[in-house]
Amino acid sequence: MLKKPSIFYGWIIVASSVAMNCYLSIAFFQGFQVFFLPMVNEFGWSRAATSGAFSLRQLENGILAPLVGFLVQRWGPRKVILSGVIIGGLGLISISFINSLSAFYIAFAVASLGVSGPSHGVSWPVIVSNWFVRLRGRALGIAMMGPVIGGPFVFTAALLNDWLGWRSAIASLGIGLLIIGIPLSFTARSKPEDYGYYPDGENTNSHLDTEKNTQKQLHNDGFTTMEALGNKYFWIIAIIYAAQFAAISGLQVHFIPLLEGLEYSTTEAATIFGFIFFLSGIGRITAGSLADILDHRIILGSLLSFQVISLVILIQINVSEHFLLGLFSLIFGIGFGGTIPLRPFVLARLFGPHSQAAILGLLQGFSIGASVIGPIFYGWIFDINTSYYYAIIGSLVVLLSAIPLVVFLPKDTIIKS
Repeated sequence: MLKKPSIFYGWIIVASSVAMNCYLSIAFFQGFQVFFLPMVNEFGWSRAATSGAFSLRQLENGILAPLVGFLVQRWGPRKVILSGVIIGGLGLISISFINSLSAFYIAFAVASLGVSGPSHGVSWPVIVSNWFVRLRGRALGIAMMGPVIGGPFVFTAALLNDWLGWRSAIASLGIGLLIIGIPLSFTARSKPEDYGYYPDGENTNSHLDTEKNTQKQLHNDGFTTMEALGNKYFWIIAIIYAAQFAAISGLQVHFIPLLEGLEYSTTEAATIFGFIFFLSGIGRITAGSLADILDHRIILGSLLSFQVISLVILIQINVSEHFLLGLFSLIFGIGFGGTIPLRPFVLARLFGPHSQAAILGLLQGFSIGASVIGPIFYGWIFDINTSYYYAIIGSLVVLLSAIPLVVFLPKDTIIKS
């Protein structure tokens, strides 16, 4: 049993999730876009061909997400996170030695394989959901703030690229993942009861009352994985998030090159890209906190609408229109960021804790898998038109199609028949 510190250990887990994903944001998920053009320029690859690696990352993450969910459920989160950190760090280091497109694809796939474990896609949200019930939305919102805090520091990847060159910069980021990620992985704990705690840091009596009510709502501890897959509401959620991932994945990969086309430097573009993730913290914290007290359907529909509005603004931006770019960054950041803690929150609310890791992993798999086409589509459109305009229009259409589906979701826990 852990010696109880003055602060509830669940918040230590939340802090570890933030720290881990802060670094992953700088080193891989957002910061790696900095190396897109340097590699294109050195090897003479087309943007579509280079983007293919990012699409394969999405496909790989989509395939791996269910596996990560099942492994977390079977082995516990610590082993999954630790092994992912080691594989991800070595994968990043191996990218610094590539000399061909095929080698880049392989090394990038290894890095993607690794970081799927310690990211906040499956492992950390499941842990946090187990450690919190009454404050689950708020805790998830904070736990997923890693990219927000890391966002303003994405420019450090650009600085490393300028100082060391892209090869040494990527190798340094891989070594840093090993140094930072391994200690953080040891803070992971599956369930509070195993260590003498109760969810939310409550005392025994209040916990039992909460647990009694929760069990009554969830009817025998919620849905199994197969029961969730057989439920129409799981598929509605999956379609909504698949549409969102498909719509924005290409924009995220090509955002820095898009801004460079608007006469921003690589460092400036990376800073703006990081600023968007910083602004997404408003959405993460607000949506997570509101989900504890308001109808999650209203919150989800509003966030998707924010993303639509932001893309409408984006296609109006010409060279050096700082005000519109700032407005886009704010609205898109809130809309994108808020949907992140809602994923595990809605699943835990509707389907219960019984197979939470596996169900979340499957949702991630379907959603991320749908986003494979995005980066290639954006690269293909640019190669044809030397503009991302029609690619953004395509994203708008996809997002608009998802919003009406939100009204078909139930407001609260599904009771099994």
